[in-house]
Amino acid sequence: MNIKDIQISFIGMEPTEALKKYSKEKIGKYEHLLEEATSMEVLLKQFKSSRGVKDDFRVNFNLVLPKSVVRVEVNGENMYAIIDQASDTLARRIKRYQEKKSYWEGITPWKVIEADANMDEIKDDTSEQYSDYTPTIATRKKIDDMTPLEEGEAIERMELLGYDQYLFKNKATGKISMLYKRIKGGYGLVEPADPEV
Repeated sequence: MNIKDIQISFIGMEPTEALKKYSKEKIGKYEHLLEEATSMEVLLKQFKSSRGVKDDFRVNFNLVLPKSVVRVEVNGENMYAIIDQASDTLARRIKRYQEKKSYWEGITPWKVIEADANMDEIKDDTSEQYSDYTPTIATRKKIDDMTPLEEGEAIERMELLGYDQYLFKNKATGKISMLYKRIKGGYGLVEPADPEV
């Protein structure tokens, strides 16, 4: 993929040639990493409701590779600074993808070091009542591709997308599983228990 093929869109702000040029220059530093990419979209956003606030700009990079998608999102108050940060993050994630290339191509099997299976008991705290609270769902997302994945592959996809959690169908168990980053480090996996017979 060539740098000139990158699609740049502006949301909530006037398009400027200076920002387009700067984005392509910064991504261009890593053009050698983009050879396998099939497409890339850059979204430059300004939130008018928070103008003058610390995080009033956002940059999104969405890069499509043959076996995965790499997504980067950075917020900040200076568009040029967050473009720098996003392009550096993109480069690290592409390098991570390339380091695992034999895994993505199915040559090397995905493996995960098993995390400590001992979990603290969940304490049932009924001291607070939420009878007047009605939760609402802010966003909904449908998952188009539920191709079964190895746990290691799911971790890599989650990292490449920049998510803290990832829903996938576990290839080993056939169950829908939720992978997440633990606050204390490492990863956790949540999946339904086997039905009692």
